[in-house]
Amino acid sequence: MEHIKEGLSVLSEIVSYIGVVILMYGFAKGLIQLVKTETTLKRKDDFFKATQNVRSKIGLYILLALDFLIAADIIDSVIHRNIDELTKLGIVIVIRIAIGYFLGKEITEIHSSAEKEQTNV
Repeated sequence: MEHIKEGLSVLSEIVSYIGVVILMYGFAKGLIQLVKTETTLKRKDDFFKATQNVRSKIGLYILLALDFLIAADIIDSVIHRNIDELTKLGIVIVIRIAIGYFLGKEITEIHSSAEKEQTNV
């Protein structure tokens, strides 16, 4: 039984690290795109659209990273079975799910407003 707990603990850490790597990659990619946008676009309207595009892309990476971090928390809940740890993990999972939900909603709104602008052009 101890070997299974150790294996799950290692798996949880790996899944957490994957989530963090996805998050860092998304931020780095977004930062590079934002710098390119800053240096190339002159009109404010174009800059706003490009910035919204960058925000939505970063948001997608955040959502993907959150999925990995939630999965790691669920694996942790199998390992740590005392009520204090489960309560803490439950709170963290609820917070992450709420962040994911509202972030997903914001990304959807950004995409729908961008689609509306494209059809109006």
